[in-house]
Amino acid sequence: MMKRTLITTWIVAATLFGVAGVVKAVQPAKTSNNAKPFVHISTSPDELDLGSAAGPGFYNVPKALTVNVESNCVHGPITISATKLRRRLGGGEITPDRIFVRTYGTGGFVPMERPVVISQPKAGSHKIVLDVQVLTGFRDRAGGYKGAFTVTVMPPV
Repeated sequence: MMKRTLITTWIVAATLFGVAGVVKAVQPAKTSNNAKPFVHISTSPDELDLGSAAGPGFYNVPKALTVNVESNCVHGPITISATKLRRRLGGGEITPDRIFVRTYGTGGFVPMERPVVISQPKAGSHKIVLDVQVLTGFRDRAGGYKGAFTVTVMPPV
């Protein structure tokens, strides 16, 4: 019987790296509705249980991750990256080059060994639906794994 691997990952709150200050410097002082420019990122769900993989191979996560972007101004590209998924007990890890993400803009599943662009520069609010896939191997022991995704908004060019 093949091992079953349980992979659980926690979503890290979106990281904005001073985007509000950069957007303010690049954009006009006020938007059309006289409000200060803002960009707010959240994910749904807050935690993503990657489920169980039956043996080695590509495993499609049953639930999608949605990145919600609320903005009243133009923002730059949005990227997502992943940490290693570390086994909670007894060691072992799944590296980001074996964690894949797909959205309407990626043209298929892309490994997360480097940050992946999931949205081009855009104005206003929108949602980005992400599908996640994990490549498990014979060496990946069964058990709970923990890791994080980081969503980053770049300043507009």
